[in-house]
Amino acid sequence: MPKTVAIIGGGVGGLATANQLAKKGFKVTIYEKADQLGGRAGFKKQDGFTFDTGPSWYLMPGVFEKHFAQFDIDVTKELDVQRLTPGYKVFYEHHTPITISGSLEDDAKTFEKIEPGSGKALEAYVAASQEIYQMALRHFLYTDFTRKQSLLHPTIIRRARLLLTLLRTPLHKHVSHYVSHPALQQILEYPMVFLGTSPFDAPSMYSLMSALDFKEGVYYPKRGMYSIIDLLVSIGNRYGVTYHTDTEVLRIIHRGRKATSLLLASGESVTYDIIISNADIHFTETQLLAPEAQSYPEHTWQRRESGISAILMYLGVKGSLPQLEHHNLYFVKDWQRNFTEIYTDKQLPSTASLYVSRTSATDPSTAPKDHENIFVLVPLPTGLTLDQEALEALGSKYLEAFAIAANIPDLQKRIVSKSFFGPDEFRDRFYAWEGTALGMSHILKQSAFWRIQPRSKKLRNLYYVGANTMPGVGVPMCLISAEIVAKRIARKQGRSS
Repeated sequence: MPKTVAIIGGGVGGLATANQLAKKGFKVTIYEKADQLGGRAGFKKQDGFTFDTGPSWYLMPGVFEKHFAQFDIDVTKELDVQRLTPGYKVFYEHHTPITISGSLEDDAKTFEKIEPGSGKALEAYVAASQEIYQMALRHFLYTDFTRKQSLLHPTIIRRARLLLTLLRTPLHKHVSHYVSHPALQQILEYPMVFLGTSPFDAPSMYSLMSALDFKEGVYYPKRGMYSIIDLLVSIGNRYGVTYHTDTEVLRIIHRGRKATSLLLASGESVTYDIIISNADIHFTETQLLAPEAQSYPEHTWQRRESGISAILMYLGVKGSLPQLEHHNLYFVKDWQRNFTEIYTDKQLPSTASLYVSRTSATDPSTAPKDHENIFVLVPLPTGLTLDQEALEALGSKYLEAFAIAANIPDLQKRIVSKSFFGPDEFRDRFYAWEGTALGMSHILKQSAFWRIQPRSKKLRNLYYVGANTMPGVGVPMCLISAEIVAKRIARKQGRSS
C-alpha cells in the first residue's frame, strides 16, 4: 500500500510538494481552507479586470525550468514566459525617473550619467552578485543543512572569508562601497523589501538579488502569475493528487512522537502516514498542535522578526497610462527613516515607498478595452489593525504621492474599480503571524541554516514547507522548499529516486 500524505494548505509550496511526492508513488491529499488554490498567489476578477492577488515578479527562471523539467515540461514554452524590456521603472520623491532596461551594458550607461564611475561600479557589483548567486544555487538554496559535510565543499572553504564578510556586513554598507548617489543605492537595495527586511539590517549576502535584476532579467508568464498555479494543479491531477478546497483543518492529532490524523472543521477525523503543513508555521505550531507537540511554542516567537505587512490595492483605471512600465517602483527621499518606521518603530510610515504593477502593459486581456490594470503594494509594519475605512484612506494617501511622481495627477479620479487588502485580511485569510504579507524576515539569524528547519522537532512525521522554512520567501524559494521536503521524506521512506 502506498504511504498516505496530507498537506495542510494549497499554496505554491504545498502544491509543488504534493506533485513531487505523488510522482514518487505517495498518495497525496491537500486540504485548503479557502475556495481557491494558490494561497497568496491567487487571482481575482472584478468589474471586467483580472488581478494576480500576490506575487507578481517572475524571477530566477532557472529555478522554474529545473522544477518543471522533472515533470517533462518546458515551463518557458508552456507558460509563454517573456523577458520584460525594460525590466522596470523607478520613480522618486527626490530624483527624475530611472528606467532599468535589463541590459547590463545599457544600465551601466544609465548609472554613469548619474554618478561618474558608477557604470563600472555597477558591472563589478553585478559580477560579484552573480558569483554569490551561483554559489547559493549550488551549495545553499537546495539543502536543509542536515548533512554538515555539504558545507565543506572546496568552493565554500575557498570563499569562506568572503562569505563571512558578506554575512556580517549590512547590505547598505556593502552597496555604499560601490555607489554613492542615493537614487542608485536605492535601486540596489530595494529587493530587501521583498525579502521582508531592511537593507540596513539584511546581510550583504543578499546582494545576489541584483544578479537577477541586471543579469538574468525580469520575466512574466503571458497568462499571468496564476498560470503557475494552474500548471501545478494540472501536474497534480496527472499524478492523482486529491484537492479539498473550503476545507479547514482545526487540529493535528498526535500519539507519542507521531502525528496520526487531522481534525477537520466538519468534525471528521482523517488519518495519514505523513503530514505536511504549508500553513503559516506560527499558526501551525501554536494553534494546530497541542503544547507538548510544539517545536516552536509562542514564547519562542518573541525572539523572531516578522517581515512586512502591506496594503494591496487592486485598481481598474480608465484610459491609458503610458508613463508606467509593467513593473514600477516609487522611492521616498528619506529611505532609512521609511525602514526604521516599518521595522523598528512599528508605525505607519509618514511617506511610503511602494510597488506598482501594470499587467495590462503585457497582457491587455487583464483589463477592458481602453482601461489599465493596476496592482499596488505598500509595505507596512506588522502587528497593525486597520479597518476598511482606514485602509482605503492610507492607500489613497500613498497612491497620491506616487501619482505626483509619475506625472499622473488625475490617477485617482480615473479609478473605476478598486478593492483593498490589508493586515487584517492577511491574518484572517492566511492566519499570517502578525499579519505578515510575506513571512519571516530575512535577517541573518533567520536566513540559511538559521531559518526554521522543514521538519518538526517533536513529531517525526510532521514537516513544514513554504516561505517561513528553508530557503525563504518568494515563489522560486517555495518551489525549492518543496523539493527539499519531498527529498527528505523520500529518503526516509527509501524512495530517493
